[in-house]
Amino acid sequence: MLRALRSEASTRDRKAAFRFVLIVYALFSLLDWMTTARALPQGGQEGNPIAAVLYQQFGSAGLLLFKAIVVTAIIGALVLIPRRLGSQRIAVWVGTGFVVLTALAVIGNAQALTSLAYSAPQHLSIR
Repeated sequence: MLRALRSEASTRDRKAAFRFVLIVYALFSLLDWMTTARALPQGGQEGNPIAAVLYQQFGSAGLLLFKAIVVTAIIGALVLIPRRLGSQRIAVWVGTGFVVLTALAVIGNAQALTSLAYSAPQHLSIR
């Protein structure tokens, strides 16, 4: 993966790294939705105001649809970077940034779930 980020990396390596980043981003996004959907009914709060309204109106399904739209838009933009800027290396770096941000959100959600589990009354404990 790191080899694909260097300027002398082969096109094949960069394409493989790009696909890997997209898959990992999609997986972390799914984990973000899962942990958020688990925390919200237990007293957690959604940080994104648009997602919070959608959750209030449509529940976890609304949150999932919103997440899917956002992830699709980001992946679409990442796919366009090599075509517009002529650099798959930039797309890999930007995609890696989205992976890191989403992974940090999942870690924050996991910490919130742990905190909610220890502070919730027995009938609200997360199982």
